[in-house]
Amino acid sequence: MNTEEAKQLLIRYNAGECTEAEKSLVESSFLDFNEHEIDISDGMIAEIGKQIYKELPISRKQAIKINLWKGIGAVAAVTLLTVCTWGIFDKINIEAKQQIISDISPGRNQASITLDNGKTINLNGSKTAVIVSSKGLTYSDGTAISNLEQRSGIQTFSTPKGGQYQIILQDSTKVWLNASSSLKYPISFENAKQRGVELNGEAYFEVSPNKSKPFVVKSSLQTTEVLGTHFNINDYKDDGSTVTTLLEGSVRITNLSSKKIILKPNQQSITNDKAIKVQEADIETALAWKNGRLEFKNADIKSILKQASRWYNIEVEYRGVISNKTFNGGISRSSNLSVLLKILAYSGIHFTIERQENSTYKLIVTP
Repeated sequence: MNTEEAKQLLIRYNAGECTEAEKSLVESSFLDFNEHEIDISDGMIAEIGKQIYKELPISRKQAIKINLWKGIGAVAAVTLLTVCTWGIFDKINIEAKQQIISDISPGRNQASITLDNGKTINLNGSKTAVIVSSKGLTYSDGTAISNLEQRSGIQTFSTPKGGQYQIILQDSTKVWLNASSSLKYPISFENAKQRGVELNGEAYFEVSPNKSKPFVVKSSLQTTEVLGTHFNINDYKDDGSTVTTLLEGSVRITNLSSKKIILKPNQQSITNDKAIKVQEADIETALAWKNGRLEFKNADIKSILKQASRWYNIEVEYRGVISNKTFNGGISRSSNLSVLLKILAYSGIHFTIERQENSTYKLIVTP
């Protein structure tokens, strides 16, 4: 593949015209996250091919070696948001003593429901959504899960690291739960003055309208009240703030200091225990997880790897002073971890990988 062929491939990718094989090739390529259009000569392409990604650092527990077989180089491609430099490679061979990086698969549909009596039901990973009613739990395709024989009580819907799932509540409100998150809700809202739920982690809500019964989401740093709308709440405790993004309708946010604001469509609030900041929302980035993407915009390495840790079920450890360089870009959430690691390595991030005794992995990041 020459420079012009690579450029045409990227144009087709940005237009959504790639085959699955071409899409896989592009998304497994390196991304330089360059925000300025550049012109690369053939000589420079050859030089880049020699220097890019020679070898990953070797872990004491597990040696992981990356060999570049044939570099094609980098070309400039105009995207909707920015101009990025891509390096596309014909073949990357990843060798390890026990298990290759490519075997670290992405997350999948995985969740459980803890009933009011303490019993836990692990949901089927081949399904995508569960429906709650006073009569029982069913999957969205009609398959029965459990007969409850009760019309009240609290249930907890949870996803582990590397999990995601959708739930449809008794009032027909739809909730998409991201990895390492939980939603506590009543079996029925019928006798309640409001439809109250509690969120830990991240979820996207499409609330069924009911003017006489507000829908209220309680999270660690705020309370969100709506009548019927579409919005996303990111409330991971290790992020230190709660981010609410509104697509349509309106929501009222109240923080722990009782400060209140009303969000309008395409606005985003950032809440801590003392203040609420409102700004214009980047809807594409905020909802990327729900739409099958890991997206980064002006994100530092720690923010990127927090997402990776939750989705790929890996532990991340930092040693030394880590660069505060920021990145723009993204990959499909169906990509293996190796795709992201190649991008980071090419961008100057140093790391080793250790396999833990419980068969999970630890990513160690160093200057």
